[in-house]
Amino acid sequence: MLRSKAAIAKLGALRTYASVSSGVAPTVLSTANGIKVAATEGHPDSPLASVSLVINHGSRFETASTSGAAHYLKAFGFRNTQDRTSFRTVREAELNGATLTAEATRENITYTVQCFRDALPYFVDILGDIAAATKFSEHEFRDIAKLVKFEALGARENPQARVLDGVHQAAFRNGLGNSLYALDSSPVSTGDAVRQYAQSAMQSGRVAVVATGVDSATLAALVAESKLAELTNENAVSAPKAKFTGGQHQIYESASPVSHYALAFESDPSSASALASLLGAQRRLKWGAGASPLAKLAFTEGFAAESFSFAYSDAALVGVVVSAPAAHIKSAVEKVAGVIQASVAKASPEAVARAVAATRLDIAEAQSTQQGVIRDLSKLALNQGPLSLKTVDGVAASLAQTAAKVFSAKPVAASIGLSQTTAYVDTLGF
Repeated sequence: MLRSKAAIAKLGALRTYASVSSGVAPTVLSTANGIKVAATEGHPDSPLASVSLVINHGSRFETASTSGAAHYLKAFGFRNTQDRTSFRTVREAELNGATLTAEATRENITYTVQCFRDALPYFVDILGDIAAATKFSEHEFRDIAKLVKFEALGARENPQARVLDGVHQAAFRNGLGNSLYALDSSPVSTGDAVRQYAQSAMQSGRVAVVATGVDSATLAALVAESKLAELTNENAVSAPKAKFTGGQHQIYESASPVSHYALAFESDPSSASALASLLGAQRRLKWGAGASPLAKLAFTEGFAAESFSFAYSDAALVGVVVSAPAAHIKSAVEKVAGVIQASVAKASPEAVARAVAATRLDIAEAQSTQQGVIRDLSKLALNQGPLSLKTVDGVAASLAQTAAKVFSAKPVAASIGLSQTTAYVDTLGF
């Protein structure tokens, strides 16, 4: 591995956090210009590695004039830069057997390279080019706009994705309520508009580089020798503080034979995943109703129910999506609300133990994958509250009391279907 003593000498103080895998706890370093770096070496016999550029500037940072810009910025990943064409980048990635991906969430935009360990220095340079030297040319924007529109249409055709987008809007309005996708109403219409959004995003204080298959000090040295070292923090934009407002978002779909309804509650990020497991709408046996009251209800009544949780740095949502024939959606939602109030908000010790075990298994399974480790390292580096097994153990003792508080509060809702057959959130008894 390449290591620059001069670069390492400039690193900030080390911080150690809870392990994101079964290995040694990773450390988070800070480069001279303020970029956070975190890595875990993984299994010493594995030749595999990955490196990600994580920008804390997802859709929650958008305003009315930049709506959809995060989606466009994600799509501009691995495109033409001052030093490389997109053709060269893709061609050389293929020659190295690497995989390039880009992802946008409400908080972060992430560009990831999965590769062999000995190719890490090259791909750190590529990520530096993305951060500091992307061209954002107009001819590329026209091609990217087609891809962005296709992805937005795909999400529009997915009712679960639409209703979850809607429940965020109902819960937070702006900020975390902003859509993940560039809608038809997006004012972003030029490459220069994306460039301006990128300039506010690519601030060293909002950027992290995380990796697997390498130690943190070596990765930090590589970052310091790339164009990432050129980033500054002169025009950093603060994220709007999340505020749970409450309400209902309704999407009218008269032609759909199936309606969908998302019911969501405000939660603390540390307990959201465990509370979703306590709802227990999913069946963990392929054939069978499952043990939880919600799973049994959905199985016997003939509709679908799936619990969810979204944990952010300063807020969280936990709830359930109900899908049923349009004529029966109101009855299904009312029965789900009744079970939440009668059983989930008054969880038994057995139900709590089952939820904690399920959450621990889900976390351990995620942390056994490269993608899961990257996600946890990103949260560590950007102080976005990693969900570790230790965190679950910390909330387990008070989970019943937390559930009583969370599931007794007034929820928010989003629905897709006929308004005449949809239950309104203020009629559900919360």
